[in-house]
Amino acid sequence: MNRVTARLDALVLRLACQERRLIGLAMLRIVIGFATVLYCLADYDRRQFLWGPTSFHSAEVASKLLPKWGFSLFLVSNSQLWFELLFHAVIVVSIAFMIFGGRALTLAQAVLMWSLHFRNQDVLEGGDNLAQILILFMVFSVSNAYFAPGAKQRRARMRAENGPTVGTAVHNLAAYLVVFQTCMLYLTAGYWKITGKVWQDGAAMYYISRLSGFQMSTTYAHLMSSAFLGTTICYFTIFTELAFPFAVLSARPWVRKTNTLAIEAMHLGIMTCMGLVCFGMLMIGADCACLRDEDYRALYRWAVRLKDTVAERIRPSVGLSRNLIPVTEEQHASA
Repeated sequence: MNRVTARLDALVLRLACQERRLIGLAMLRIVIGFATVLYCLADYDRRQFLWGPTSFHSAEVASKLLPKWGFSLFLVSNSQLWFELLFHAVIVVSIAFMIFGGRALTLAQAVLMWSLHFRNQDVLEGGDNLAQILILFMVFSVSNAYFAPGAKQRRARMRAENGPTVGTAVHNLAAYLVVFQTCMLYLTAGYWKITGKVWQDGAAMYYISRLSGFQMSTTYAHLMSSAFLGTTICYFTIFTELAFPFAVLSARPWVRKTNTLAIEAMHLGIMTCMGLVCFGMLMIGADCACLRDEDYRALYRWAVRLKDTVAERIRPSVGLSRNLIPVTEEQHASA
């Protein structure tokens, strides 16, 4: 009993002593804000048809489809003025949230984003469900310790705090809930794929490429006609999704970084080939929150070393090319 209590005390102390995953949460903040702005601006000229008082998805239908815990400020009034003010407030708050962050803006972002999503659920892409959950956890976290005005001073204040604090424990708990939710999503998605016949046969990507809603180009459809390539991508998707939760928990940094980069490459492919841009961005943002701060610092050091190596290799070739420039008779005489 004493051993269990000691371990619990050590866990609580570890949660309360240092804020973790600050870089990943900051990147998730930027992605959610940018994706929401893109979501609004992509159909800005059709906003009346999709979300307005005279939308094809009427307010009565939207109200009936609300879950028990759902709400939408767009359903408060059928006024055109109210809709325009609220819709543009979503854009403004999302931009401010993306740039500045902070708990107040995170809460405002959560309320407005939920309101927009639940006004018309027919136009959602899927990643919105994850964003709706993660934004609630982010309300209790520090999401502007990086990539925001005053971030350096904010980190200095956090480092200056002596001993464990409740705020630090709440932040870390929220950060771990973000990671847990993301891992459960990938584990569930991988499980349903591995139990599906079309995924087992390696034919899932072929059928997806034939759907009119996801057929971005004839090249994509042609590539998925290859049995080898289609099967490889199917098995790669299943493997990376099932491995993601275990990779995140791994003590080996290269395992965490490799699996995360692989699954982000998968989402980049979804954005490029299937046109699910906001979905892919939101999933990449969630992936970013699962890497540790030391992983990002290691990646930054690697990028700096790579840049220096490339610069050193380019510099001698540039100097050699300058020495090979022919000297004219006038230049030789003047020398």
